[in-house]
This record gives sequence, C-alpha cells and structure tokens, in this order.
Amino acid sequence: MNPRLSRFREIVIDTGPLLLYLVGSYDKRYLPRFSYDEYEFLLLIRYLSSFKKVYVTPQVLAEASNLAKRRLKEEHYSIFIRRSIVLLVGLWEEYVAKDEILKRSELPRFGITDASLLSTVDRDKMLLTDDAPLFWYCAGKDMPVMHLDGIKSLIW
Repeated sequence: MNPRLSRFREIVIDTGPLLLYLVGSYDKRYLPRFSYDEYEFLLLIRYLSSFKKVYVTPQVLAEASNLAKRRLKEEHYSIFIRRSIVLLVGLWEEYVAKDEILKRSELPRFGITDASLLSTVDRDKMLLTDDAPLFWYCAGKDMPVMHLDGIKSLIW
C-alpha cells in the first residue's frame, strides 16, 4: 500500500463498495446484478477489516438503497433491507450538512453524493470508490483515495 495511505485508520465508502458489501453479505448470487463477483466481495471484506472505522454518508445510503431497489426487484428488496440493517448498524455515519455540500465547487461536476464524499476526505478520512472520474479527481488533488480495483494488488 502507498505509505501515505497506510496511515489512515478510518475509511469512508462510496455507493459501489457499499453495495458490494451489502449484496455480497445478503446473497452472493446477486452480485452480478451490480457488476461484481464473489472474489471482489471477499477482497473488500478483508480490506475493510484493516480499518478501525468504516463510514458512510447519508447520501451514499440513499443512493445504495435506490440502486438496490431497482436491481433486486420487490421480491428480494425487503429481505435485503432487513438483513442489511444489521450490517449498517456496524458502520459509522459521517454526516455532511446540506449547506456544506452546496458550497462545494465540485458539486456541479460530481453531484450531491460525491460532493458529500469529498467533504469527508477533507476531514482526514480515506475514500474507497469504484467511480473512476471521482477516483482520478481525488488522486489529482492528492486526496487520500483508493479505487476498488486497487485493493486487488494489495491483497493476495
């Protein structure tokens, strides 16, 4: 791991990694609906275990819920949510105020959810994302960020 990134003990996860974590924990057979596989799920679990605290923002929770509802359909969604509650209780929340998001210069480029994540990176947390434009923006600004694909080179 990049020595600069290894100092981080707290990480905030974007919508993609959150869905990988929740759907993989629910039923690995549904991972392909989200363009993931079991190997990526196992790597994510192992990687997240190296952090003292894993955070989500309310905006990421809302986006993940909406995507899950569309891709899992009604017959699986309610069970998925009930099982996800146990996992979500174990995560920390990084609240980002609406006014803070609205002041971010990146808002028009990335949207509300990503602007909330950029605010958490400013608070000395590392970001885990699978969003290439967001990743490259953060990397270009020397913000602490890891792409989901990058953990494959760190583990195994």
